[in-house]
Amino acid sequence: MNLFSCMRPVCLLACLALSTAFLTTTTGCVSQEEHKRLESAFAQARQQLAEAEHDIDALRKQVMNLEAQLAEKEAALAAGNTGIEALKKERDDLLAQVAKLRDQIDKLLAAAPPALPPAITSALEDLAKMYPDLLEFDPTLGMIRFKSDLTFDLGSTEVKARAREALQAFAGILNNAAIVNNEVRIVGHTDDVPIRATAKNVMNPTNWYLSTNRAHAVRELLNKDGVGGTRMQAAGWGEERPIAPNAPGKRGNEKNRRVDIYILPTTIPENLTVSTPGPAAPRTLAPRVHTTPHLPAARPAGATTAPAVPIPS
Repeated sequence: MNLFSCMRPVCLLACLALSTAFLTTTTGCVSQEEHKRLESAFAQARQQLAEAEHDIDALRKQVMNLEAQLAEKEAALAAGNTGIEALKKERDDLLAQVAKLRDQIDKLLAAAPPALPPAITSALEDLAKMYPDLLEFDPTLGMIRFKSDLTFDLGSTEVKARAREALQAFAGILNNAAIVNNEVRIVGHTDDVPIRATAKNVMNPTNWYLSTNRAHAVRELLNKDGVGGTRMQAAGWGEERPIAPNAPGKRGNEKNRRVDIYILPTTIPENLTVSTPGPAAPRTLAPRVHTTPHLPAARPAGATTAPAVPIPS
């Protein structure tokens, strides 16, 4: 309903009133039929006016409701924009801090001596080129990475044939005279996909066990290929040190499944003594002492009847 239609009952009511006044003043009286007609028209106009006023009130309420909703949306939008701007600022500040730290790291790396001798770096780069799908080499860290999906079967700690071949070549580089005394750290990693309990993986009930046992498997193979056991350390981080985001819902990321091997700047300690247990010395047992025929023999203090539990190697 527009403004014109809303005003029509008012105009009609005014016209009827003027017509009645005009007839009264000009003629002094009107016929009874004309008077009834005018009263009927006046009542109809008054009814239309009441309906129009009701419609206007309804529209006014709608406008007020819309204005209130608009004000709420504007307030929410303003708050949202404020939050977004705050997050953007926080992000920009963090990026600035990251850039600053990266610059400091680059300067430190530029000032520091290379992690490995050039000949070793070159040999490791060539090895990574021979196995581009299996290996990655980081010369700044002196680290070579074996991708677990190509090094092991799912949930297994047995090294695949192709990875075994690469490890043999890597052992030859580790035994190069330039780094033959450098210590080596082997670190296993997994993603966040939970281990499925089966009869085959009893030794790997969790990702931590799996990562650690894979690192030990690599260490054993390097040791068989002539890398001294006193040089090597094996450990596992499980899923705790991802290098890429895992997919939501613990669906993992293949980049996080890896074995990282670091050639450290530290060397084997001089005069390192490795304990090699020999045969046990003969032991003389004290004779049993019986106090009465009904009591068991006395045991030396501290003795126990519990069997010794072997510690797995």
